[in-house]
Amino acid sequence: MSRRVIAIALICFSATALALPPTAKDNRIAIQVSASERNQVLYEMREYLHSLFNIHNALANKDMKAVGVSTRPMTGLLENLPAGISAKAPEAFTQLAIGMNEILTVMARDAETKGDMSLTQSQMAELMTYCSGCHDTFRFDLRANRPQK
Repeated sequence: MSRRVIAIALICFSATALALPPTAKDNRIAIQVSASERNQVLYEMREYLHSLFNIHNALANKDMKAVGVSTRPMTGLLENLPAGISAKAPEAFTQLAIGMNEILTVMARDAETKGDMSLTQSQMAELMTYCSGCHDTFRFDLRANRPQK
């Protein structure tokens, strides 16, 4: 499935999810994780947020080399996830991660080789559909501890 098709589907799904009032039931798909796995995922998301800030700052300064440098650490989402999460994650989550990695890889390469700010901004918009689509579709719930026998 092409990245564009996935991105369009995410936009449609996200628009529906965002239309729900904040008091509505959370219908996102729950991925059961341990506390340490959840902490790792939250750490990775904060790192992505810092990189997104750096990318936007580099774009504001018209520094395309810095865009590439700031984008590179974001690639490899699946490799950064603990093995336990990758094994538990639904196929749709994995497909989002693959699509996100593809656009990040292309974005870093294009920023460094083409230096086209407009192209990078368009790629950022596509990247954000993956971010918001994932956040709108999935949640990480702590799995219940089993009583010791």
